[in-house]
Amino acid sequence: MRPSKPVTESKSILSSQMLPSDANPMGFVHGGTILKLVDVAAGVTALRHTRETVVTASMDRMDFYNPVYVGGSYTEEQYSNS
Repeated sequence: MRPSKPVTESKSILSSQMLPSDANPMGFVHGGTILKLVDVAAGVTALRHTRETVVTASMDRMDFYNPVYVGGSYTEEQYSNS
């Protein structure tokens, strides 16, 4: 059995500048672009936590409360607690 590790060892922070190719004609970033970035950060976090190859199995829900605009930056921070 592997020894447990602190949450900080699996922490990942992803930042990205939103470009016109990420958005619709109104300048709102596509939800799929955000979902892709979430998936990438989750993969990095899981890889750091397990030190093995990982895949995204499922995601129950994602709610978008505020738009992200072209030219804005998107930052997310993830940890693994298990």
